[in-house]
Parts: sequence; structure tokens; C-alpha cells
Amino acid sequence: MMFFKTKEEKALEARMVIRRGINDLKKCDRSLEKKKNEMIAHAQSAKAQGISQQYNVAVSGLKMILSYQKRCKAMILQIQMAESMRDLTIMNARFVKLMGNVGKEVSKVTQATNFTRNQLAFEKGMVSAEAAMEQLEGFMEETGMAFESDMETDLDKEIENMIDATGAAAIDELDAEIDRKLKESEKKLASLKES
Repeated sequence: MMFFKTKEEKALEARMVIRRGINDLKKCDRSLEKKKNEMIAHAQSAKAQGISQQYNVAVSGLKMILSYQKRCKAMILQIQMAESMRDLTIMNARFVKLMGNVGKEVSKVTQATNFTRNQLAFEKGMVSAEAAMEQLEGFMEETGMAFESDMETDLDKEIENMIDATGAAAIDELDAEIDRKLKESEKKLASLKES
């Protein structure tokens, strides 16, 4: 039995807890999807039979299920976004630590070569860079969604382009098929005129 866990073990355990939570929410969403289909079938049956009370109950149940389903999907999205922010923060911390190590190595080289003025300037730069990274991390943590809203327009354009590209590919295939059939029709028409 281990009493102390390494950082890696704790991080892995935290990721597993998050994965289990997301999987539970996805399972709940699938269950709600099945219940939604059942309610739709009940509503269709009641409507076909003209039983308005049963129809109203089914519609009410469907509204409740859709509301829960939206909440479930929103929770999944929130967890995934928080997980991404955590990963980004870890990456930033590693970057800052790496830059600090590079600064120390550069400091050793400059000390050995008597570039004290350059050494001081570099160390000031490193301290300034570390402070800026800490401020950036603090800003990202405090503003959360505000950071994303600045990029929302670009993200909306990117998503729209992705959707348009997918749709355009299908349209291009359809255009090619229409062009091919049009050429075949023109050839047949030309051969009929020549006869």
C-alpha cells in the first residue's frame, strides 16, 4: 500500500476522474436520447389516436428530456473546456520553467566570459518574461471565457469555412455529375440533329 503518490500519479488519477465524469455524462446523454425517442413515439401515437391529454403529457415529458439533454451536453463541454485550460496552463508553466533553465545556463556562460552587463540584461529579461507569463496565466484564469470571446469572431469564421468546405465538396460533386449529364444530353441532341 502506497501512502505517497508522485505528481504523475496524481495527475493521471485526476485525468481518470475527469474521463469517468465525462463518460458518465455521455452515458446519461445516450439514455436521454433513447427516452426522447420514446416520448416522440408516445406523442405520435397519442396524436394519431386523438388523445389530447396523453399527447400533452408526452410533449411535456419531451420538453423536460430536451432540457436535461441540453444541460448534460453543456456540462460535458464545460468539463472539456476546463480540462483544456488546465493543459494549457501546465504547458505555459513548463515553458516558463524551461526559459528559466535556459536563463540559468546563459547566465553561467556569460559569467565565465565576463559579460556581466549582458548577463544582467538577460536576467532582467528572464524575470520580466516570467512575470509576463504569470500575469498571462492569471489573466486567463480570471477571465476564463472573456479570453475566448475576443477570438470568437475568428473562430466563427473558421467554423463557417469548415462547414462551407464540407458543403462545397458535396456541391462540387453534384456540379460535376450535372455537367457530365448535360454533356451527354448535348451529344445526344447533336447526334439527333445530324441524323
